[in-house]
Amino acid sequence: MAASKSQKQERNLIMCIGTYFFLWLSGIIVYLFTSKKSDEYLKFHALQAILLGIVITILGWLSFIPFMFIVTIILWIYGIYVGYQASEGKDIVMPIIGDFAKEHA
Repeated sequence: MAASKSQKQERNLIMCIGTYFFLWLSGIIVYLFTSKKSDEYLKFHALQAILLGIVITILGWLSFIPFMFIVTIILWIYGIYVGYQASEGKDIVMPIIGDFAKEHA
């Protein structure tokens, strides 16, 4: 039996939060297993989470610089916020990362 539209929407909303929580790891999983035709919105957020994860990983390597650790934590929290907003149906496009994700999702 096919899932109803509201069930599919609820599943996608939960996936949006999870995608940003684990950033690039969960973003890659969602991106690979989501069909572009069926859900462009989820594919966009998965790619945006992957890119944010890459930025956070690079900044994490620079955490020997005193304020870089704090910046990394703030970006991770921002990612969770974006995932929550995406789960609510609000489309937040991150600066620089979001534009790239919109073009390639």
